[in-house]
Amino acid sequence: MDMLGWIDFSGDERNKVLGVIHSLDEPQAVDELGIGPIRDGFSDCFFPGTSTVQTRAKYFFIVPYILMEAVSVKENSGVRKTLDWIDEKERRCRDILLKRSPDTEGVIGSRDTNGWVKRTPANIYWNGIKRLGLFTEDLTIREYVAQSLLLKEQRKARNEERDSRDREQQEPDDRDAGDLASVRFWNLENLYHKGWRESLTIDLLPQEADVLKTKIITAQRDSLFAFLLEHDIDPDGYDNFAALREGIGDRADEHLKSMMKLACDFNDLLSILTTRYNLIVSDGKNARAEENWTRYKGNLQHLSSVDLAAVFSSLHIRRSDLKTFLRQVQSAVRAGDIETVDQLIRKRECAIKTPKRAKTNRVGEFSELDWIGIDRLDYRFAAARRIIRDIRNAEAAHAKTGQ
Repeated sequence: MDMLGWIDFSGDERNKVLGVIHSLDEPQAVDELGIGPIRDGFSDCFFPGTSTVQTRAKYFFIVPYILMEAVSVKENSGVRKTLDWIDEKERRCRDILLKRSPDTEGVIGSRDTNGWVKRTPANIYWNGIKRLGLFTEDLTIREYVAQSLLLKEQRKARNEERDSRDREQQEPDDRDAGDLASVRFWNLENLYHKGWRESLTIDLLPQEADVLKTKIITAQRDSLFAFLLEHDIDPDGYDNFAALREGIGDRADEHLKSMMKLACDFNDLLSILTTRYNLIVSDGKNARAEENWTRYKGNLQHLSSVDLAAVFSSLHIRRSDLKTFLRQVQSAVRAGDIETVDQLIRKRECAIKTPKRAKTNRVGEFSELDWIGIDRLDYRFAAARRIIRDIRNAEAAHAKTGQ
């Protein structure tokens, strides 16, 4: 594998680069033909605030609790030390969760018990925390820490000034009161309390489940995420995104139904592409690709019928190279010109990777048993299903105990 390097100017820049690098390791994220903008566009439409590396819903609260605590403890001084403190507290939460939780599935860092992860819970969940309305401002974690520490110092200075005036005037002076106190970063309905670690497990508390469910429904009203929660639909009853679409039937509104149809239609065209890609790379020997192609080749007109113009418009796709590639592939598939489809695939991979790195130029280097890249996208359905499952489990436990 070719090495990638960068100059590490700051923690935020490091996290951005790590986010890109680790995204290549996410399930279904290997993007051999550069269709990522469409994958991400549909995913953000259906399940905003999610990521395929999110593991459990509890981290939507663990991360805020630690961040709120970090800017209030007296021993912290300065942004860098506070960020280090946050990282250490997240690692310690990992240790608590592994010792205390009956179910440790999804505990971040459980495979790195002798060290700590490169991509922390704060890094993984921060975008989702903002998208779902748990945090009110569009700030990085570093910016939040810096602003919070500044406000803390300003409050301290104003309190000291007020105390001094009060001693001199022997009466209160509220001219400056309220302006700094009105700054509110978090929408957590007062869930945070100093003893939150004492009962910490990986499971959501009923109050947390209620807040998270409410935030998803209100902050992302038009999403499939909100629809499933609002209508109490159990996503575990569906094996994949296509089954979910079929199961929802006519219950969704017209916009959501239209977007789900577009996503499933796009998956059909994508599967033709990835099947041909794997046949090229394996020199026609990949069994799964051969099986796919046997099913597909008699039904190419229907499988390539996706309305690409609607996809590009709905998802605001601006990449002209991607749009041209997909239009040309669709035209060639519909004409039954598979030789041209294969040529377009080779050309596309070389354009986005360079000819030297393109797998289609390295036939015979890869196992005939392995599937390379994406077959069908689930648009982060699996990630959202984990979050909804945690919410539903907390609601069920609450109903059972009555507490």
